[in-house]
Amino acid sequence: MYLKKHMALGIGLIMAIASISGCRSEKTVPQNKEEQNKETQAAAGTHAQQPESKVITVFHYMGQSVKQDSLVKLEEAYMEAHPEITFENIFYNQGTDYFPQLSTALASGEQPDIIMGNPAMYPDLIKNGYAMDLSDNKVIKNMGLDQYDLNDVSAEGKVYAVPIDFKTSGIFYNKKIFEEHGIEIPKTRTQLKSVIQKLHDEGIDPFIDVYGEGSTGDLETRSTIWPRAIAAGDLDIFEKWMSGEAKVADYPYVEEALSVWDDRMMYPRTDAMANNQDKALELFIAGEGAMIFTGNWNIGEIEARGKDRGFEFDFFVPPIDDTENSGKMGVLVDQCFMVNPNADALDESLGFLEYWVTDGALTWSEGTLMPLITGVSSDKLLPVVRTIAEVKKSGNYVSQGAFTKPLNTEFTNAWRKALISYAESVVTGKPMTHEECIANIQSMFDDVIATN
Repeated sequence: MYLKKHMALGIGLIMAIASISGCRSEKTVPQNKEEQNKETQAAAGTHAQQPESKVITVFHYMGQSVKQDSLVKLEEAYMEAHPEITFENIFYNQGTDYFPQLSTALASGEQPDIIMGNPAMYPDLIKNGYAMDLSDNKVIKNMGLDQYDLNDVSAEGKVYAVPIDFKTSGIFYNKKIFEEHGIEIPKTRTQLKSVIQKLHDEGIDPFIDVYGEGSTGDLETRSTIWPRAIAAGDLDIFEKWMSGEAKVADYPYVEEALSVWDDRMMYPRTDAMANNQDKALELFIAGEGAMIFTGNWNIGEIEARGKDRGFEFDFFVPPIDDTENSGKMGVLVDQCFMVNPNADALDESLGFLEYWVTDGALTWSEGTLMPLITGVSSDKLLPVVRTIAEVKKSGNYVSQGAFTKPLNTEFTNAWRKALISYAESVVTGKPMTHEECIANIQSMFDDVIATN
């Protein structure tokens, strides 16, 4: 069975596609299957018409190899039952090229069938009719999701994407270092500061910093902002920021989030601003630091790289004050996919996504080590994945779906740029004040509002 799996190098009137898997797919039914069908038809004395060949194009931003490989595995399994279908996978980096290239592809007429993304972050897709309304889809309704999970794949009150799994962020730690130094999981902010101080005093970098990655400041601060905003009933905080109705400084827990983040930047590494995700994960696996603040989307990569080195790690939710277990895990749908109602393989695309969240769900979770949004688990999953799933089941989490709207792409980019600028000021020893950071964020937000 051949698979169409390509990385797009440019999309316009002419699409140049480079193969990710190293082999080019064929749109025809494999010879052995074709011969088998002919023999069956001849024996039955029938002349059944073969199903029309269809290509499902999947436009996505899953950069991790374990996710790309698992997608291929799902597609191959689906093609076994549907030999008339082949797949074409097109990958772009979400932070730089994804949306511009997607826009170009949609405008060119070479429209993808399946589009990755949170509908609320891509309002133009909804407005221009490139996402199918899935509010009445029976498979989604039977997944047993709460309203917050559904909100996370909705826009303007309608469900527009099929949710696959969920992502969260927090502190991943080196189990060996913690055990060798007699460190227990901190349950309060003061205890975490003591752990950081102890590690530093004993010559160990407390954290592997990832400030070469634009999303890090967002992850670090949302662990405080989300639970505080939800507890205060400020569910429209992001909507008000985007409309200009409220200012960043109107919410005191933004300043608190910077203060909590400061604790984790007490002893930054000299390579703090140079480390992107890839470099940081390698340093963490090599034992160059005890902890890393990142997301569960990296579990598969950590496991793949560290397994042969005997690397063991686990996860805890970062505390934000001195009340025990004050931290709450922030949850949002990770992999989710929209179906383009204008594309050629509409029914086939929806059928594949329905297969993904039913019969193919555990194949995906076990391959990627991502927890399923349904909570379905398996003993084949790593303990760290089960830890995260158990936190969600316990109810000690807050969901992005609780908010009326998330920050859209332009505001998210401004937010992240301002926070990384703040991190750079701290790690270089010339920290801007919290007030200056908040003013900088507001200035960037004002520019987005003025532009729009």
